[in-house]
Amino acid sequence: MFKNFDNVKYNKGVTLIELLVVIFIFVVISGITIFDYGKFKSSLSIQNLADDIALSVRKAQGYAIGVHRSSSVFDTGYGIHFSVNQENLGSGRYSGTDKSFVIFSDINNDKIYDYGENCGTPATGDECLELLNISSIDKIIGIRYYDGHVLSDTLTKTKNTLDIVFKRPNPEPTFCYKNDGSDSACDTIPGLSYVQVIISSNTIPAVTKTITISNSGQISVAN
Repeated sequence: MFKNFDNVKYNKGVTLIELLVVIFIFVVISGITIFDYGKFKSSLSIQNLADDIALSVRKAQGYAIGVHRSSSVFDTGYGIHFSVNQENLGSGRYSGTDKSFVIFSDINNDKIYDYGENCGTPATGDECLELLNISSIDKIIGIRYYDGHVLSDTLTKTKNTLDIVFKRPNPEPTFCYKNDGSDSACDTIPGLSYVQVIISSNTIPAVTKTITISNSGQISVAN
């Protein structure tokens, strides 16, 4: 009729080993989550930059084909300028850097970007229309071209520039590639099939994207 409570055992709390196991599992899961989030954030940032560059190239193409007016002139070509030069201060930033790129109006129709000390009102010798800064830690790390036989390797060079220019009524671009960053004439590359702009997340491990612009005017983004 009566229970003998002297024989009843109570288990209270957890053992030290159980507690350590729970902490270990929590640390492992948290570490994986934080690592994946950082990788996801880098991937998202670099993808957004790649899309912005592709859309900016398309924007310059649209300006040219749509007869976007430059001052009182309606037959001006429009282009986009890329550089892997390290970021410059002051008006030097209008020359293009690894942290920015430029949409320009080819006022003198020489298919080469001419920069000055201002941006927004293109003029002879000062053709910058829009300066697009890269606000994230991502940057442009290389410019390459394919001539039908060889894909150039320019990732180790630091003064390469590329001008991609469109002019109505053709959607096809002309390319001005310079491997020394000077104001000299463009390098002559027979049979140029496409050019590539390579961007990097500047993280460890790095995440890269490649924007390809073909001589037919097609634009694509790939890893």
